[in-house]
Amino acid sequence: MQWLVYADFILITCLLLFISWQDILLRIISNDSLIVLLCLVVLFVAMQQRFPNIIAALVVIAVFFPLFIFNIIGGGDIKLMSVLSMAFSWQQNADFFFITALLGGVIGVIGFLFYCQIVREHGIPYGVAISLAFIFFNVVLLN
Repeated sequence: MQWLVYADFILITCLLLFISWQDILLRIISNDSLIVLLCLVVLFVAMQQRFPNIIAALVVIAVFFPLFIFNIIGGGDIKLMSVLSMAFSWQQNADFFFITALLGGVIGVIGFLFYCQIVREHGIPYGVAISLAFIFFNVVLLN
């Protein structure tokens, strides 16, 4: 049964890489990708005999929605964080958000150093940081 968890994680990773690519090139995270990701994450959690942390997903939406209203973070980024937060406990979510913030800072610095004009015009593709944090965190957890 453990191989199914790994196989599902590989599918999630591939989809997150696609979402990151989409976010870098188009600055869009499609709802279709997020629906498929939601199914894969729920399956990933269920195969580990846990329940999805739906409350965490709702809290993420409630906390980050005002940032979306003030155009600080994109709606796709909030939905992506919400879907991925269902895979973690409360403590793990705190760690996941910390790693996301660190990676987002690194991506932001790299963006301003090498792609200053693009970052100023279109912002930082934060979906990349969110995706990488999820992958990194699960590689550490799964091993």
